[in-house]
Amino acid sequence: MISYEITSVIYYAWQFRNIVFVLGCNEYSSRPNISWKAWALNLALWPMQYFQLSKSYKPMKLEEMKKIATKIAKYDDFEDHQFERPFDWTIKKIEEIGYSPLGYAAAKDFFIRRLAVKLRVNKELKDPIMSSALDTPVRKPIFVTGLPRTGTTFLHRLLAMDPEARAPLSYELLDPVQRYRDDVEKDTKVRASYLTKALDVMNMIVPHFKAIHEVGAFLPEECLMSYGSDIPMFFATFHVLMSEESEYYNWEHVTAYKNYYRVLQLMQYQAKRNGTEKEGKRWVLKCPAHLLALDDLVKAFPDARIVWTHRDPKTAIPSFCSFLRACQDMYEAASYIQLDKIGRNLMYCTDIFLKRGHDFFTKSSQKTNPHTSVNYGDLIKDPVGTVKAIYAQLGYEFTNEYEKILVDFIEKDRIHREEIKKKTGGKKMHNYSAEMFGLTGEEIDEKFGWYSETYLMEKK
Repeated sequence: MISYEITSVIYYAWQFRNIVFVLGCNEYSSRPNISWKAWALNLALWPMQYFQLSKSYKPMKLEEMKKIATKIAKYDDFEDHQFERPFDWTIKKIEEIGYSPLGYAAAKDFFIRRLAVKLRVNKELKDPIMSSALDTPVRKPIFVTGLPRTGTTFLHRLLAMDPEARAPLSYELLDPVQRYRDDVEKDTKVRASYLTKALDVMNMIVPHFKAIHEVGAFLPEECLMSYGSDIPMFFATFHVLMSEESEYYNWEHVTAYKNYYRVLQLMQYQAKRNGTEKEGKRWVLKCPAHLLALDDLVKAFPDARIVWTHRDPKTAIPSFCSFLRACQDMYEAASYIQLDKIGRNLMYCTDIFLKRGHDFFTKSSQKTNPHTSVNYGDLIKDPVGTVKAIYAQLGYEFTNEYEKILVDFIEKDRIHREEIKKKTGGKKMHNYSAEMFGLTGEEIDEKFGWYSETYLMEKK
């Protein structure tokens, strides 16, 4: 048992730490928005972290985590070293920032598991039975991209409803190697269980996150869950990578995309070998981060089709700020969050993303990689018409069966949203504004007016 004196010392040390943070605050300083359970757990675990009393709180070092990953995977051939620079830089930044006890342990687990998955994929594709996966190319995949909060998730899920297509589910991307090759039901249950538990913990820490972004083990998910084994981008690292001082914008992404291509080949072969309903279907993929590296993406996916979603930056950027703030809530819950810094970082990040996307769309050959744009307003007003137009532009068959599926889903979704409005009295579940993050609409318009004129204005 910890004595009363030790408990008192810990308590007053924690309070002193908080006072130090308060003295450095300004009008944009905000305490993390976490549940009382998470606050209590961070307080209880703080001595464990401070005194490094468990393996979870030993300093993160890439070489040591690689060794742990090799023990988990029972394999030691990473096959390439491109991931080392991104992992090493990100890990060091997290050590500098200082995560909360819950956040630090979760981030460390994320890095180790992504490295272990990289090894397990390499090991699986060397297996005499599973190596045949590499014989089947990834044909005509759709990649949905665009700034976060521009309708990428909604569009992705609509496109995934085509009976001829499939989107990778969260649990598949997080853990793409089957545990039980010849028992699909048991394999699915085992692989999904870890993610389900992790999401339960996340929802315990930040219950409000569900109103910002829906995540589920059996929902279509972003590509970053897989290529996070090469570029360590996930909830634990978004706000670290999307900062003004980040090296992320200069990393090479081709290797990450080539490894992701192999993961999709493996998942295609699993469906074929198990004779599931997913066999032979083309991929519908999605990730806002693709906008940064489309030139690298098409080097790995030469048959790719690209859809870029667009929304008024005055709405998209503050919404993205709110999303990023929620990620910091999860992981940096021991300190104050500087909302104006989030605003500055995302203005910088958005500028790079939009310019990279624009360069690709204006220089890339339409014949080589068909691509098209979607306006968020059009998508919300007429989802079926928007999808139909995408299919016509990218060369896919839009069937009557698919149209009926979309119409039925949209009606059910409308009814569901109406029920939510009644329960909440019409109150918005996700509130944000540019001013909350030290920005103004005028400032956003001035910086990104070129983008709005190019992609959002009606063509005459």
